[in-house]
Amino acid sequence: MTQPITIFYAVDDHYVDPLTVSLRSLVQNADPAKQYQVIILTEHLTPAHKAQLSAQATANVSVAFQSIVARLKAQITDKGNKLRADYFTFTIYFRLFIAELYPDLDRAVYLDADTVVLADIAKLTATPLNGALLGAVIDPFMAANPETTAYTKESVGVDVAAYCNSGVLLMDLQQLRARHFAEHFLTLLNTYHFHSLAPDQDYINAIARDRLLHLDESWNVQGERPLADPQVIHYNLFDKPWHYAKVPNDQYFWQYADQMPAVAQTLRHTQQAFGPKQIAADQKHQAELIQLAVTTNAEPVTFARMAAAGKQVQL
Repeated sequence: MTQPITIFYAVDDHYVDPLTVSLRSLVQNADPAKQYQVIILTEHLTPAHKAQLSAQATANVSVAFQSIVARLKAQITDKGNKLRADYFTFTIYFRLFIAELYPDLDRAVYLDADTVVLADIAKLTATPLNGALLGAVIDPFMAANPETTAYTKESVGVDVAAYCNSGVLLMDLQQLRARHFAEHFLTLLNTYHFHSLAPDQDYINAIARDRLLHLDESWNVQGERPLADPQVIHYNLFDKPWHYAKVPNDQYFWQYADQMPAVAQTLRHTQQAFGPKQIAADQKHQAELIQLAVTTNAEPVTFARMAAAGKQVQL
C-alpha cells in the first residue's frame, strides 16, 4: 500500500492559532486525488486546541497528535538554548527524532508552525534527495549580519552560503535511521552542550553538512525576498503577522486566517495588544542573538572547534 504524504509540525500552546492558519493553507492546496497525513508533535496541548486543529482535517487530509516519547525527552539534558533568545521549549528538538519515532515511514516533510503553504506539498515530497539526508533552503538571516555570518563558519563550521534554515525540511527518514542521526545528535548535545543561536538548526547544519540538499528558495520564503512563484512562506524569527502590521508577505497569512473568523479575531486581537513593551522585548532578543553569535565564536567548545580537534560532528 502506498504511504500517504506525511507532514510533521512541532508545536506547543503558544503557536496553535498560527498553526491553524498553516494547516488551512496546506489543506486547501492539497491535491484531492492524494492522501495526506499531518502529525503534530507536541509537549502539551489543551483539548480545545486539539479540537481547533483537528477541525482542519478533510476527507484526504488527516490530523493526528503525538506526544514526544518520554524516554527521548528525558535524554535532552541541555536546556540552556532558547527559541529566538526568548524561551526554552522541547519542541525545538522534536523534528530531530521523527525518523526514530516513525520507523515505518520512509520520507516526510517537516514545517514550522509559522508557515503558509501556497502549493501542493506533495510537490516537495517528490523532490529527489539524491543521497542527502535532508533538503532545506539557505537561511537569509544569517547572511544579513556580519556577526552571524562569522558565526556559521567559526562556530557551526558551515559557510553562510550553505547554512540552511530548518523551518522547512524534506526528510529521508530511512537514511536518517540508517545513519543513527538522532543518537548522534543526543551524543553531541549531552556531551558538549554547544551554545547555539538556532538550537535544532545548528545541529542539523553541523551534522548533515555534506549530506544536505539545498532546495529551491521558493520552498521557504523568508523576509523581503520577492519571488514570482512562492511555494511556502515562512514568518521566521520576529516578523510575525499576528504581532506586526505589514510584515513581508503577510497578505498570504491573512488570506487563510480570514477564512476562519474566530481564529482571525484572536490573531488580530493579539496584534493589537502587541505594544511597546513587546516590541522592545523583540528588539532586545534580536540584539541578544547577535551578541550570542559574537560570544559563542570566542568559546573553546563549538561544533567547528570540536570537528577540527578530530571529534566526530558530521555524519
